[in-house]
Amino acid sequence: MIVFLLGIPGCGKSAFYRRLISRLEEEEMFTSFPRIDDFPKLWNIFMEDEKSGEWKRCRRTEDGGYKVTDDKVWDDILEKVNEDVLKLKKSSGEDRLIFIEFSRPDYVHSILKNFSESIISEAIAVYLDVPFEICWQRNVRRHEQAIKEGSDDHLVSREEMEKTYGSDDKKDLKEQLPFPVIFVYPDSPIPDDFTKLDEGVEKLVELLKRKK
Repeated sequence: MIVFLLGIPGCGKSAFYRRLISRLEEEEMFTSFPRIDDFPKLWNIFMEDEKSGEWKRCRRTEDGGYKVTDDKVWDDILEKVNEDVLKLKKSSGEDRLIFIEFSRPDYVHSILKNFSESIISEAIAVYLDVPFEICWQRNVRRHEQAIKEGSDDHLVSREEMEKTYGSDDKKDLKEQLPFPVIFVYPDSPIPDDFTKLDEGVEKLVELLKRKK
């Protein structure tokens, strides 16, 4: 089975994944939970362009981040993610729940164009709906913390974030994707309040039980 984890960078996909895995282990559902995130593939493109100095697919921004200049990159990356998932599906011996994590302005296009029917036919999507400004602030804090800890961390620029994730097609997901879509609204003004996140986890666990 496949779960698409969707939402703006900083919306809480990693937190949702961790809490979901904990619940699935309690329920003794599935034996492994591989997670394929497209961001490392995007980061490799940034690093390759910077190393070559040719900047064919992206450029540096004034705030020290990167901006994609060749929009074909977005589909190219997901085609590679699709290949990774198909390889996982071919290997046998484990009862896997595979997670595919990415952020896009056009999720319907991105999924239907780039993923195989064998993946789409057994998929569920979870969309974490958090306001853009909150996600941006979380990314900045995460970046600042990484720098403080001595990591060689680079921030995806505000310009890139606004262009790519400032708005998306979330209103079309339930109608146009051919599989169930769960919306989660995890944002809370209270620190460490995971009530709404946990509600989303329970919805997905129940759906997985019905489909399994």
